[in-house]
Amino acid sequence: MAAILPGMQTDIELNQPATGRRVVIDTKFTEIFTASTYRDQILKSGYLYQLYAYLQSQERLDDPGSMTAEGMLLHPQTGGTVDESMTIQGHRLRFKTIDLMDVPSRFEMNLRELVL
Repeated sequence: MAAILPGMQTDIELNQPATGRRVVIDTKFTEIFTASTYRDQILKSGYLYQLYAYLQSQERLDDPGSMTAEGMLLHPQTGGTVDESMTIQGHRLRFKTIDLMDVPSRFEMNLRELVL
């Protein structure tokens, strides 16, 4: 089975050894929302499932940071700002947009604020 299972590779993983905090960031270069039959804007469920599956599959009792790792889906800002989060089974999931056209100093500040 291992030969045919797809791998799960994140884009960015930040670890803070002093606190044990781990933030897994997956970047997408598409709209953060899609439409459904009943609503004009909903988060893309496939991305949510991907991030959740990554966090759950990486849990190991001998790695305390893995048990409370946070996940973030980072999208370019296209027509609106999103910064929402929720906690599922001990893992914080965050959905965030960032303005790629911002001036460099503010763009850098916004990147740094992602993990504060």
